[in-house]
Formats: sequence, C-alpha cells, structure tokens
Amino acid sequence: MHIQLTQMQRSVLALVMVGLFLITGKLFVWKKPAEPPVIPQQSEPPVTQESDLPAVTTEPPAETAPPESVTETSPTVLVPIEPHVEDSTPESSDAAGTVSSLTETALSQTTSSETQTVTTTVSEAETTAPAAESSDSAAASDYFSDALFIGDSRTVGMALYAPIDGATYFATVGLSTYKIDAVTSEVPGTKGQTFAQVLGAKTYGKIYIMLGINELGNDFNYTMEHYRALIQRVQQAHPNAIVVLQANLHVAYSRSSTDAVVNNTVINNFNNELAGMADSRKIYYLDANPLFDDETGSLAADYTSDGTHPYAKHYLTWADWLKTHTIPV
Repeated sequence: MHIQLTQMQRSVLALVMVGLFLITGKLFVWKKPAEPPVIPQQSEPPVTQESDLPAVTTEPPAETAPPESVTETSPTVLVPIEPHVEDSTPESSDAAGTVSSLTETALSQTTSSETQTVTTTVSEAETTAPAAESSDSAAASDYFSDALFIGDSRTVGMALYAPIDGATYFATVGLSTYKIDAVTSEVPGTKGQTFAQVLGAKTYGKIYIMLGINELGNDFNYTMEHYRALIQRVQQAHPNAIVVLQANLHVAYSRSSTDAVVNNTVINNFNNELAGMADSRKIYYLDANPLFDDETGSLAADYTSDGTHPYAKHYLTWADWLKTHTIPV
C-alpha cells in the first residue's frame, strides 16, 4: 500500500528523525570517555626570607691585622728615668744642709754657706765642639731675662732650687720630646701652662733644651726626628733666638753598670748626636757633665742619692756654671 504524505507531514517526520539521531548519537556515538582520577599533589611549604636567605649584618668584620697603609714608626717602648726620687731626697747626716721637699721654702733656706764648692774646672777642650763659649766673669744680670729653659726632672730641680733671675722654665718630671704637648709645666711661673702657651708668652732670645734621657728606650732615629722637630718649632716661633742644646747629665756608675737602657754609654751616644746638630751660629751645644763627673765619667756617687738626680744644693753650682758659660749675642 502506497501512503501518500503531504509536504507538511514529511517535514515533521524529518524533524523527528533528526531529533532521534541527535539523541542516539549523544548516548552511544559521541559519549565523552571518563577522565582518569585526579591525584592530588603534595604542596610545598611556603618560602620565607627569614629561613632561606642568609642573615644580613650591618657590622663590619673584625680586623685581623693592622692596615697595611700605616707606615709611621712609633716608639717601641718608653723607659723613663722614673720613678723619680727627685731632689727632695735628704742628704746624709754629715752633709751640709738637708732638702726635705720640692718647695720654694726649702729653696729659700738653702744659703750659700750650705753650698758645697765644686772645684772641677771646665775648659772648652772638655766639651764636645762646637760648644757654647765660656766667659771669665758671670753673665750680666739681665742676660737670662729672655731665656727659656725646657727640660725634664733635672730642669725641674733647677727651677725649684736654683732659678736664674729672669729666666722662664717649662719643665715637668718625665718630660720627653714625644709628649711635650701632652703635659703642663710643673714649675713656678709657668705651672699649669702648656708648652704652646709658654712658647708664645713672650719673645725669647735664648732657648735652652735638655731632653733625651726619658727617650733612651726608644728607636734612636725616631727620637732624633722628634728632637730636630722641636728645634725647628722653637726656631720658627723665635727666629732671632739662639738655641742651646744641653747635654744630658750622666747617671752614677752604680746605675750605668747595671741598666741596659739608661747608662752612660747610651747617654754619650745621644749627646754626641746633639753636638752634631750644633752649628755655632744659631744652635750651640753645652756639656755640664765635667762639673759632676767622677773619674769613671759618671755622676759622682756623693752628688746623688738615687744615681740619677743631683742633690738640691748642686743645682746652685750648675746655675752658676751656666752664668759663666754664656754665648755672646
């Protein structure tokens, strides 16, 4: 039997078939395969700066060696002549006069009758040339009015026990060329003043320097550089002044023969270097050692109690000797 379908019926049938095809294909033909199960991955711990990065410090590493750029040579060791018994040590009971302290009262009680006369004659031949010229008579009363004495404990003794009229003193126990600007004067007239203050206080025509024994434990060349620098400094401050380099006094034989640093051989070498700085024009060298030495070339044992410093009464002899060994100006 032949069924005749209308055009509309055919269209509806076509739509139904298309729909069945789509449904059948989705269920059987186009079905998506099942995905494999997802395996969870182990999570890593979070990265933190505190735990993973090295700590940062602002402090520089400690130095293990001194910088190579340091080239200046410094003193190796200071061997001063301290402890200073100073000149307050009383003399023996049979000696004329006793000094009990470093005071001006003690000085005023020391009379000329108490002063032992030292008969040692000092000639120009006994001092290392070039030296200060000696005169037959004492210096004029105002010769030292423009004089500055710079020194250690020996100069302290002179300033206290035998101050020369008109002279100015810058002195302190243990003074050295290394620390001349680090201390203040200990003597009357300038006590408490710095070296720069004393040097600039007035115009000096004569500048006496006696330093060196407190530097004997240091490098010789280093010390001499400081000594020359001091001379240049005073010359720059007072270009018209003469500079008198006083020899370091010897120590007693008892000390010289047992002390590897402070002994008369070393002192003589030092003094010879000072003498070589003199030119007999602006710089002079003056050696008072023959005034105090015994036959061994040492500070006479009966002139000292500590082997280093003269008794107080001998500073008067030293001052009188300076007055007869002046430099014509």
